[in-house]
Amino acid sequence: MDPYSPPSLDSDDTIYSADSIEFCPIQSHAHLLVCGTYQLAKDESEDQPSTEAVEEPAPASTDSNSSADDDDEEVKVEKPMLRLGRLLVYDVEGSSDDSRKLTNTACIETAAILDMKWSHQTINGNPTLGVADASGDLSLYQFKTAGNDLEVVAKYQTNTEKKLALSLDWSNRVQASESPRIAVSLSSGDITILDLDTASSTLTENMTWHAHDLEAWIVGWNYHDTNVLYTGADDCRLKGWDMRMDCSYATFTSKAHQMGVCSIQSNPHDEHILATGSYDENVLIWDTRSMRQPLSTTETGGGVWRLKWHPTRMDVLLAGCMHNGFHVLHYNETWSTALIGSSFMEHKSLAYGVDWSYVPPETPSELPLVVSCSFYDHLIHLWRPSDVPE
Repeated sequence: MDPYSPPSLDSDDTIYSADSIEFCPIQSHAHLLVCGTYQLAKDESEDQPSTEAVEEPAPASTDSNSSADDDDEEVKVEKPMLRLGRLLVYDVEGSSDDSRKLTNTACIETAAILDMKWSHQTINGNPTLGVADASGDLSLYQFKTAGNDLEVVAKYQTNTEKKLALSLDWSNRVQASESPRIAVSLSSGDITILDLDTASSTLTENMTWHAHDLEAWIVGWNYHDTNVLYTGADDCRLKGWDMRMDCSYATFTSKAHQMGVCSIQSNPHDEHILATGSYDENVLIWDTRSMRQPLSTTETGGGVWRLKWHPTRMDVLLAGCMHNGFHVLHYNETWSTALIGSSFMEHKSLAYGVDWSYVPPETPSELPLVVSCSFYDHLIHLWRPSDVPE
């Protein structure tokens, strides 16, 4: 059976390239979503130092008659590139799929955004969003009271060496905490753990260690045991870490993925299930009690950039697959096989960010709304996948 191809219910042009998108999980604001963007632009300032290697063009060729003045001619150097971003807020309007509309309600100028995650518990009563950006900063934004305007409440610079903050994850997805921790992965391969003091809204570094030799694309907590953390990187390694051991060594290192590991998510509804995705175009399901080999491997094509478990069901997984659109995977009871029930292929560029709506569907037979975004065509789409009959 071919996968269902959902129609787009609405779309919008984000102007900058879109790479991260998240529905708010707090019911009072569940009709809102945020989209993070990434744009390269030339730095036109005169004294701005370069933040990355700049390749100097070769001088024009000269012959034997060239004068000394020609030899002293200044070589022009291209301006360094700035990584710019915008944090966009959207309201999903409409009471039925026939009338759904994405309305952009806010735009905040930022550094280029690489990843965003909402805290699944309110912080001081407010929905709180974590944002990882190209300046290496981890910023926290909140919707204050009943308003729909995001405000910065905390910011932490993870480094001073121009490393990019590539991903983040909150420790309180399943286990509520008055002092949640946020894990951040960096382009250097380092992992930083931050403690949030909710009373003062301050972030404090708990520990940092060198987890991988290449870019650490993704970090994710075990939501059922937040002493345990998983990381994936461009070195093709999936690693586990135990906070009680000061992370001096990995508790396991897996080479099951054949290319860089760029997506990890613990199943919030099953304490032993972990999903991972890679540039190798495969989604792997693991039993965390035995990480020697995965329970199953499902080829989705395109490179698996993001994975999101269904808000309430343990057996349904959403995948953003870069060069091959977005897919909804339905697993059997033993996790040994998956059926791709829906495939959304309306994006014409790199399929990156994707998320489920936390608004409960009107009927039990429906799956929640999904929002997705793509890079070079800078588009977001709203769509609803179809459930698979049992």
